[in-house]
Amino acid sequence: MSNNVGSVGIAVIGCGNISDQYLANLVRFPDVAVLACADLDRNRAANQAAKYGVPHSGDLATVLAMPEVELVVNLTIPAVHASVALQAIRAGKHVYGEKPFALSVQEAQTVTTAATECGVQLGNAPDTFLGAGLQTARRLIEEGRIGTPISAKATFGYPGPDAWHPSPEFLFQQGGGPLLDMGPYYLTALVQMLGPVKTVSGFSSRAQGKRTIGSGPRAGAGEEGWSAYHSRR
Repeated sequence: MSNNVGSVGIAVIGCGNISDQYLANLVRFPDVAVLACADLDRNRAANQAAKYGVPHSGDLATVLAMPEVELVVNLTIPAVHASVALQAIRAGKHVYGEKPFALSVQEAQTVTTAATECGVQLGNAPDTFLGAGLQTARRLIEEGRIGTPISAKATFGYPGPDAWHPSPEFLFQQGGGPLLDMGPYYLTALVQMLGPVKTVSGFSSRAQGKRTIGSGPRAGAGEEGWSAYHSRR
């Protein structure tokens, strides 16, 4: 980050559902300054900027051209996480992104290589492993307080986000689904405490034949109309 004294200039890219949680918290911290909101839907960006007292809004190119923006918070849909991150990196911005980091190992390597070449830093959700509970667990393991762990299990059971998310389509498209959307929480915790993964196996099944949006202005809409609707988280 900049060595200048003062707050870090931030731009939020992607002004969909999750941006409320980020913006509501970011504007409260004195060591960061949210300077701009960007979205493919410029009206959406303008509305979020007005709602949280952010001085500027526009599209991605406009925000990346702002020299006072040092860090981009990437809240776009998973399918474009890597491409948006690359654009920000090449503009000389540090990037913190929502999960997943990328949709393939190759994409992830491209992003990390670009960040190294451009001298910027990367961060990514989930950061929950930095919380007190998981850090305490890691410390106890490292101190040998429970002996040598020989197994661990993480279980997640949930019917899906369509019941509460007002625009859930992206979670059922490329880059969505329970593994890439919720899996990072559990996999990150396990890797942080126990080390890297060596082998992987998996299986899948379809839990239900039809999904219906359960909240928001489009409540009651079924899957047949989802493909025509483009959403940003």
